[in-house]
Amino acid sequence: MPQLLTSVVVMTVNPNYCTELSHLIRQRALTPLFQPIFNLSSTEVLGYEALIRGPSNSPLHSPLLLFKAALMCGMLEPLEMLCRQISIEAFARAKMPGLLFLNVNPLLLLTSDHPSGLTNRLLQQVELDPSRVVIEISEQYQVEDPSVLIKAVNHYRELGFSIAIDDLGSGFSGLKLWSELKPDIVKIDRYFISQLHTDPTKRAFVQNIVALANATGSKIVAEGIETQEELLLCQELGADYGQGFLLGRPAAKIESSPPGRYLLVKQKQPYTAASEKVSAIIQFLPAIESGILAGEVMQLFSNNPDWAGLAVVESGIPVGMINRAQLLAMFAMPYGRALYEKKPIKRLMALSPVVVDEHTSLDDVSQLVTSNEDGDNNWFFIVTSAQRYAGIGSVRLLLKKITERKLQHARYANPLTLLPGNVPIYQEVDRLLSQQINFTLAYADLNHFKPYNDIYGYSRGDLVLQLLGETISQAVADSGNFVGHVGGDDFIIIFTSDNWQTACQQIVQEFNQRIVHYYDAVHVEAGGLSAVNRSGDSCFYPLLTLSIGVVLPDPVLCVCHHDVAAIAASAKAEAKKLPAGGVFVSRRRGPATAVSILAGPLTR
Repeated sequence: MPQLLTSVVVMTVNPNYCTELSHLIRQRALTPLFQPIFNLSSTEVLGYEALIRGPSNSPLHSPLLLFKAALMCGMLEPLEMLCRQISIEAFARAKMPGLLFLNVNPLLLLTSDHPSGLTNRLLQQVELDPSRVVIEISEQYQVEDPSVLIKAVNHYRELGFSIAIDDLGSGFSGLKLWSELKPDIVKIDRYFISQLHTDPTKRAFVQNIVALANATGSKIVAEGIETQEELLLCQELGADYGQGFLLGRPAAKIESSPPGRYLLVKQKQPYTAASEKVSAIIQFLPAIESGILAGEVMQLFSNNPDWAGLAVVESGIPVGMINRAQLLAMFAMPYGRALYEKKPIKRLMALSPVVVDEHTSLDDVSQLVTSNEDGDNNWFFIVTSAQRYAGIGSVRLLLKKITERKLQHARYANPLTLLPGNVPIYQEVDRLLSQQINFTLAYADLNHFKPYNDIYGYSRGDLVLQLLGETISQAVADSGNFVGHVGGDDFIIIFTSDNWQTACQQIVQEFNQRIVHYYDAVHVEAGGLSAVNRSGDSCFYPLLTLSIGVVLPDPVLCVCHHDVAAIAASAKAEAKKLPAGGVFVSRRRGPATAVSILAGPLTR
């Protein structure tokens, strides 16, 4: 091993580790994992950092111990070359878009006998262009002669590779290395991202690094994002890309989108109402008994040219489906009529059609239809009521209805949170009233939001609104409820489930816990901030709190959404009178009830 590497090794090494490491390298017993890196503006994947793990039953399973042992045993170079090879091969096999980030120890680049052109040859073997590979140089290792490193890095750059500085802020000479290498990408060490929202010093560091990157043409990756607050602040401070457990853990199977629960906030897909039910597109065609002859069914299709498919039932229970086009094709075959005319339709029907209950959502039906492998019978599905035949559903009508709903949502969605706006809210309320469905409506509003906006600016205020929208959506997820954003700091929740009390309490409590991270430390310590009121006087305003007014509209007393809006606004006004925010439940169930009776807060 070159003297340059051995000179930094001053520790003794467990001989067993050297033997184990030699065995792992010979057997190629290492597993490549990939952690995604996402664009914080578009949520598109930028690429994947290749990471290595030893066997789970090996003392060198941990990558930290693995590379530490390699350095002490004089086997850093063969280990790194093997890691590079298996990572490139695995990435190519996966055939995923985006960049591959490869960690390269800068000490290896300084050695005279470092294999030249090996990485490029490996890429050629798997037909991967160097422009899709980013060489990560960590600043954790002290480099005595930067000119040699610069020469090696420039060689990679000339071959088409991009260059990144890894772990900025964790090592010896980050800014000096930055100025000398002129990297395409700079990765901020996870130490500065962890609890970024609670530490003004870390915030200032990240802010200055982003400004420096903008001035020098580098892109910033924020490493180690583990909480939604860290993600929000990284977005606000202008980081280009993000990486961390919140967005995706290292895995052998490459993922190309963030986990659903943690979609990046600026592009977060909204939590909307429970999808419209399949009963909205049902076609009430007659069913045929399984014993009817195929010739009779053929006559039915001839007499009714608009019928494209019929359900086959036994005692009212669907057992299959017959497709018009398939039956016509059978009868059109040579001797087809003679072969099939006298056979019961049960012998010719499709045995595995998609069958759904009338209360199934359109989204769920879409998933069932697309996952059904019987392509020839995939244009229609059977709808049941209490397990008995109710009608036929058309995939064409299903797709048309879903497309119309998405277009309507896009037209009326709130541009900040992407949650449904006023029109979809009104429509959902009117739908529930017209169908005489009992529901609970919660009207959520922030207290002292204007002073917060005045002091921190609209950009930070928008982050608070996104936080509230996310908090509400997560609290009522998977419950068949509806979340809407009226505008500003006003949100609507329409509960058709019976968990509204627990959900409202959870929303208030979680918002109160998380909002402190959106204030500077001095305001948190003071319990609020001073701002000028509408009269021009300076006033002290406590930290933001959330008030929720709840009503249980009576479908008999409330004719339309205007009636519900009136009693909801009254309930919200009462909720805002609570000293520290909370939940107020009104006893008014319609406009005919003249008096609002204070039910008392559920929570503070």
